[in-house]
Amino acid sequence: MAELGQQTVEFSTLVGRAAEESFVSLKELVDRSRSSEQSDSEKKINLLKFLVKTQQRMLRLNVLAKWCQQVEGGGVWQQPHCEAVPLIHYSQQLASTLSNHDMCFTQAADSLFFMHEGLQQARAPIYDVPSAIEVLLTGSYERLPKCIEEVGIQSTLTEDQQKPALKKLDTLVRSKLLEVTLPKEISVVKVSDGTAMLRVDGEFKVLVTLGYRGHLTMWRILHLELLIGERSGLAKLEELRRHALGDDLERRMAAAENPFIILYSVLHELCVALVMDTVIRQVQSLRQGRWKDAIRFELVTDGSLGQSGNAGSTQMSQDGETDSAGLRTPGLKILYWLDFDKTSGTSDSGSCPFIKIEPGPDLQIKCLHSSFVIDPLTGKEAEFSLDQSCIDVEKLLLRAICCNRYTRLFEIYKELTKNGQIFRAAGDVLLQCRADEPVVDYKKKDNKSNAKECEGQEVLCVRAYGSSYFILGINIRFPPFNCANELFVP
Repeated sequence: MAELGQQTVEFSTLVGRAAEESFVSLKELVDRSRSSEQSDSEKKINLLKFLVKTQQRMLRLNVLAKWCQQVEGGGVWQQPHCEAVPLIHYSQQLASTLSNHDMCFTQAADSLFFMHEGLQQARAPIYDVPSAIEVLLTGSYERLPKCIEEVGIQSTLTEDQQKPALKKLDTLVRSKLLEVTLPKEISVVKVSDGTAMLRVDGEFKVLVTLGYRGHLTMWRILHLELLIGERSGLAKLEELRRHALGDDLERRMAAAENPFIILYSVLHELCVALVMDTVIRQVQSLRQGRWKDAIRFELVTDGSLGQSGNAGSTQMSQDGETDSAGLRTPGLKILYWLDFDKTSGTSDSGSCPFIKIEPGPDLQIKCLHSSFVIDPLTGKEAEFSLDQSCIDVEKLLLRAICCNRYTRLFEIYKELTKNGQIFRAAGDVLLQCRADEPVVDYKKKDNKSNAKECEGQEVLCVRAYGSSYFILGINIRFPPFNCANELFVP
């Protein structure tokens, strides 16, 4: 493409084109006014627009003609050729000069940026000038520490100087926290003494500050603590593992746009794996202890069942941990009320109720029961959860069995109340706890403590004759049909 000013055109050609375009526009306007059903006001508006457009075009031609006359020195006007106009050449020179200036400013800004990064690495060390002057002038070194352990960089800030410095650092930490998006799972954020404490309930607590590798824009991990535990206490990481994990997190956070998303995702996956390992270990202990053959467990991975816990066939590594190579944090199914076959000595796991503990799609630990069960305290569908700060699988299992047992007894209670031969008067069929306290009473708000005491001790009383009752209860270790029947006379 030719540069600006190198391709010329005669002024008469411009005037001819302008007149031709104006004529064509006027002709189209007249034809459109005749053919279309326009109102009188619309025709006037279109005509006014045409006149304004034509006026602007003619004004531009007039200005161009006067400009060419001024360039020619005010003499008799002739048809000018733009290739002899010095003003255009002058304008081209100005545009070229401004373009060169813009390029120079850009290069200067880039050079200043890279020079600033280089200055950060080329900073001179902090020399002990007072001690050097003392040795040079007096020939002695009275500042030498009395104990060799005190040799090192002395603190240059007094207590009065530390307070405003920490206050300024607190402000800097808060501003950096506002620049990033914190995960919604972080429940506590506390800034004090130049550090920020981040806490996720039931998972971890971490103490961070600014200054990773001398950069005040990067985060440094000062302390890391896991909040997952059992009755014996919280889980503790070895010092070497904790330092290695902290160094790896610091490197990842320094390279990430949102460092706290990386921090949460890594520690959350660690906590989920630790929780599931603890759950599996507790279930294995229950099977080796008092529960023995009353329960079974199965590992669940990607919707499929893994190793069964019926005969301790779960694969174990040499250090006693579950060998889950190739598995992504497997879940666990705990089966109870096993239906044993007396002839073969095996059980049909397909008909046994179970409670499943596994990480959900959002990597949150979820506890689900195989069937609908009712909470005896609320009378609504029971919801199960795992207290990660004090993991107790046996407590969760007992609550699932309690809710299932109450649900079975309540279903029988409803069926018996529909039978006119059994339920003839109030009190013929009662759902009570062992302490002879009706369930309907210990559900009240003022008897919540009594309700918790009676939870899991519900029995179904069916009147036999007079004041004698058959008592129907369900054993927690055996299926519902293996229940205790006794005659009770109050």
